[in-house]
Amino acid sequence: MAKKHFLNLIFPLCISTILLTSCPTNEKYGFDTDYFIGMQKLSEGNKKEATLKFNNCIKKGTYYCAKESAIQLTKMGNLQENNAAAEFLYQNFPDQDSLLILAQRYRTSNELRKLLDITNQIDFAKADDDLIKLRLEALIELNMQEKFEEEAYTWFTSRAISQEQYQYYRDIYTSLVDETSPHAIAVQFRITLYKRNYLLGYENTQQMFDFFENGDLEPLSMLASDIGKSFLYGSEQIINDAVFLRKKAEQFKDTQAAFYFWFYAARLYDGGNFYNTQACTCYENAIAATTEPSKKDNALWYLIKTKLKISLDKTLDSIDEYAQSWSDAEYFDDIFDSLIPTLIVNGKWDSFKTLIDKLDGYASKETMSQLWYLYARFIECGYIDFPDVQRLFTVKEAYAKALDSGTSAYYKLLAAYRLGLQGPELEKVMGSGPKVISTGPSTSSGTTEPSTPSPADNLLCGYATFGYSDMIYNKWLELYKTEVTPSTGFFLSDFLNKCAFEDDNYYVQALRMASRSANLCQETLTKDQLKLLYPQNYSELVDTYSKKYDINTSVIYALIRSESFFDKEIVSSAGAVGLTQLMSPTAGEIAQKLKIKEYSLTDPETNIMFGTYYLSELIRRGDGSLLRAFFSYNAGFRKVTTWLNSSMMEFGKAGNLDMDLFLETIPVSETREYGRKLVSATIMYEYLYENASFVQTVQNLLK
Repeated sequence: MAKKHFLNLIFPLCISTILLTSCPTNEKYGFDTDYFIGMQKLSEGNKKEATLKFNNCIKKGTYYCAKESAIQLTKMGNLQENNAAAEFLYQNFPDQDSLLILAQRYRTSNELRKLLDITNQIDFAKADDDLIKLRLEALIELNMQEKFEEEAYTWFTSRAISQEQYQYYRDIYTSLVDETSPHAIAVQFRITLYKRNYLLGYENTQQMFDFFENGDLEPLSMLASDIGKSFLYGSEQIINDAVFLRKKAEQFKDTQAAFYFWFYAARLYDGGNFYNTQACTCYENAIAATTEPSKKDNALWYLIKTKLKISLDKTLDSIDEYAQSWSDAEYFDDIFDSLIPTLIVNGKWDSFKTLIDKLDGYASKETMSQLWYLYARFIECGYIDFPDVQRLFTVKEAYAKALDSGTSAYYKLLAAYRLGLQGPELEKVMGSGPKVISTGPSTSSGTTEPSTPSPADNLLCGYATFGYSDMIYNKWLELYKTEVTPSTGFFLSDFLNKCAFEDDNYYVQALRMASRSANLCQETLTKDQLKLLYPQNYSELVDTYSKKYDINTSVIYALIRSESFFDKEIVSSAGAVGLTQLMSPTAGEIAQKLKIKEYSLTDPETNIMFGTYYLSELIRRGDGSLLRAFFSYNAGFRKVTTWLNSSMMEFGKAGNLDMDLFLETIPVSETREYGRKLVSATIMYEYLYENASFVQTVQNLLK
């Protein structure tokens, strides 16, 4: 049905142009204004006026506001009208959301054949779980048992098992199929692995191989992956199982299963002593067995880690070969972050330039920035011999290269400090690109709406303008990677941050939006945008307890931002709670010292009080060193003291080891990254709010 014909037939329009142009928001949003006014009318119970507004937006508005208007019309009429509206929605805005709405409408009206027709071509590996369940329900009700079993099996074996699939298996699937059939047994096997019952999974692997060999089941990728996990985590016969899986990889070499059988054979060899060479061979065969970049990168990551066990020198010699083979450079960042302490412990200072030469153009900006910074530091400190006549030029050149650090701030900021940058040069480093963002109309905080908004910008900014704060974040998550301009992300972040005055849960949404918008932005950020990245949330509490425990407010903001992203109710996998992420035993000790009997760590005031007190004590115990206190907050004071003593030996120091060098030798990657985050955030808070000396700030952090 044509768009105009549909609208005139079901939802006649009668909107005055004069009324539209008199609306103060019409100039900014044009005909998209009708969507937001329609939402207001709907909330007032005026469905007739809402219908008129939605229809006008569909006819004249931009894509996303028109689509949202069409979605609203699928909920407002009788059964027949809602179905017609859903059909119109899918015809004019054909995507997965519209398809799901139409399928739900057909399910409600019991038009099951139509439901099957529109879902015939869905991809079971990617389609929404709810859409697939609607299709399977229709197959059941139409007594299409064979088709149901075939498609349910496809759903369960084409993707990682989700919670929704598990519930469907438990509540519906098992009562509808012959549980002794190969398909049903394979699905049960996958559910067993989803529940992490690896011992039972291992016991059932031979049955799965029998099905493959007899032709009862195709050796699919997901089944092979689960078989591999069963061997890896469910058996103690490590080497025997590695040999067995290796044979199976040869047997099924031309199937989807080959990659995973080679990969998990390698993982098993990796778990045994003296089998590193065999593991490497299997990883290499796994890489050769797939064309999928993510699988190749995964196997290559393990291959490099295993090669490092065999020979550090030979691995360094082969780094350029590996680098040319990977697809996602950032996937390998942690390898080089872990490799650096090993090189330092072994005194391989010259290897840093070797790595730079081999990785240039292949490694991520973050890894290259780290390597350039450390190369310069080791020349400065005399660990790398260099002719005096070239030393200063080479060091400066290396620090300048470290300034290009991608989204990571730590090495960029320290390189700027070592270079003595100031004024406009320093301002540029504090942002993230070559030029200043062009501005549109400014908000009260200085952030701007886009001067040429996209249809997605119009929808999201309209939600802010018309007060629909609860609708912004989830819709932004759907659209921000491809459809929303970064300036809109900052504008909305500023808006939600203000909304947090009444509901502080908006703090987290606002910061996440600013952070992701900054990562997508190709231009230098303004100070106002940077302040959204480094907000001073809970300022009264931070000011009060920073003053009470004699600690810089910037340090506490940096702590909270890095620990919890200002989420007052967050609980880590280790059990750390709240804004400053305190463990229960630590909080108990603090409460005892502060003589507080009853407390809740999800209460912002209590959490900030305890965290500030605890960090101030760690600073005192660590002779005033902020960075040492940061490490201790993450890993414990005694551990850090032990690490520091070892590090001084590695660098040949009796004392006064520079803290940036100490960071690189800490054996726990989480603690190293924690220190980087806290240093970077503290510098940014001092720069943005305290107008502090950049040089003095860095010196205070590294002493």
